[in-house]
Amino acid sequence: MGTHHMLEALVRAEGSMAARVLESLGVDAEAIAAKIDELDPEETTDASPEEAAARRMELRVVDGEVQLVFRDEATVSLANKVTELSGGPIVGGGPISGALVPLWRSTNELLQKFADSFETESDVEAEGAFAKASLMMRRVLRGRLQSRRRPGESAS
Repeated sequence: MGTHHMLEALVRAEGSMAARVLESLGVDAEAIAAKIDELDPEETTDASPEEAAARRMELRVVDGEVQLVFRDEATVSLANKVTELSGGPIVGGGPISGALVPLWRSTNELLQKFADSFETESDVEAEGAFAKASLMMRRVLRGRLQSRRRPGESAS
């Protein structure tokens, strides 16, 4: 979560003290959202190089196949080098299959975290204030973040 997510969640959290204060100051949620879309978070302290690269990634399911797309220059360059050195695509069969196990494991752990992030409020109550705040931000921003996909990105 970047500060821009927190700012937008605060202004959209209906009935909250923060939303009331911002509204009394004339701050409009749609104006905040438009400005956030206009500005590039990669040019702020909100985005580490890893986060900037992650923002360009996409996870999708197409025809029963999971596709993890990397678009950052460093990963694409390294993948090109490995593919060139190996003489073709890296596949799970043969001697390299063992090297792909950590990738499989971490991908499944991440997918489980994504699934868990949609847990119900009652599940979060025992986890404390940070978990509650995170859940609130996800709820407030869920529709907005889904509609903010770049042109050509899949909704899968």
